[in-house]
Amino acid sequence: MVSKLFYYAAFFELSSIGVLFIQSSSLALLLSYFLLHAAGSALLSLALSFIVPARYRKPRHWLLGYLFAFNFFIPLAGLICAVFAILLGAWMPRMKTEDRFGKTEQPRFTTHRNHEGTGFRGGQVRAQLGNAGTPLDLRMKALVAVQDAPARASGDLLRTLLADPADDVRLLAYGILDGKEKGISQRILALEQELDKETRAARRRPLHKQLAELHWELMFQNLVQGDMLDFSADQVRRHAEAALREGDDAGLWFMVARLELRAHRTAEAEHAIGQARRLGFAGERLLPYLAELRFQQRRYDEVRRLFAALGEQRAIPALAQARAYWLRRPGTPSMEPAP
Repeated sequence: MVSKLFYYAAFFELSSIGVLFIQSSSLALLLSYFLLHAAGSALLSLALSFIVPARYRKPRHWLLGYLFAFNFFIPLAGLICAVFAILLGAWMPRMKTEDRFGKTEQPRFTTHRNHEGTGFRGGQVRAQLGNAGTPLDLRMKALVAVQDAPARASGDLLRTLLADPADDVRLLAYGILDGKEKGISQRILALEQELDKETRAARRRPLHKQLAELHWELMFQNLVQGDMLDFSADQVRRHAEAALREGDDAGLWFMVARLELRAHRTAEAEHAIGQARRLGFAGERLLPYLAELRFQQRRYDEVRRLFAALGEQRAIPALAQARAYWLRRPGTPSMEPAP
């Protein structure tokens, strides 16, 4: 279509030029020239409007009027300038070296509550304990309230208080953490002593299972860090494997799956999840961890399918937000955490 418009435009323009070579000075001849030239300019402006970059095509009536005037009042030179301007408009945006993509940290896949909430307002407690200008008696009351919270919810907050300028706050925070860690460690020590004395395989299996669960509790409640965290993970794996050699257990396989996911050992995690499913572990509880596994394997379509099968999870805000993120419709804005 564009080529035909150019062809007809060239025909009218050449015809108008040909009229100028007729040896006459009549008004009719002059009007014929302007009519032919106007027709050629109109067809030429219409043809050029189709090759103008899309971002410059609107409003269309102004574009056509501008091209027509340019070609009508500046014959031939107007066409050359218009084509040059179109090429320049298409080429200049490519000169920009702006990087449209940035780097972000790898997102963390969470499936648990990420707030403290056992009888006190987590936000208010954090504000009071994090502000050194808060009266000491109020901070101590807030810290006592944290004492009864699960260590999983309050562990990070208590660790930040170990460097607090107030001695009372620092010592009480250390005492709370130390008391929680010692309570579990004493139970581990007692069970290990009992395990060393026990020779019957039937009795050793539940001891191995309890030890795996207690070491996992140290990890789950953020009571160990650094080398001790790695040691606890090794102990969970060792005791779980020892218990599973004596007989299958869906709960132990589930624990092993979570441990392997934490270590990003996807093949071992997939095997453990498969064993837990085979032994009848609740499928709905497995789905979030199976989604995390697929996320680590970068099989994102399956992550979306698993969240769709999971159903609403209003009781666990972090999981509900993750589900909403993965099931959002294409084209909708990404939900960034407050991430």
